[in-house]
Amino acid sequence: MTDIYDQATEREERDRAAAIAAARVPVQALPEPTGVCLNCTAELWRDEAVAARWCCAECRDDWQARAVRRGR
Repeated sequence: MTDIYDQATEREERDRAAAIAAARVPVQALPEPTGVCLNCTAELWRDEAVAARWCCAECRDDWQARAVRRGR
């Protein structure tokens, strides 16, 4: 029978292994900034842009979700 400390150790080991595996996945290159939002094509303002590619966090999240569905 395992106690709470053994369970915590097992979970920590699983979480660490998952984090290491995720870190080893190659990062896909993002498209170069173009001055317009990659999602809605709105003109980007320098002080409001998210990573110089999206007009807002919602557009970034939407673009990333569609990229995942496309398998990129």
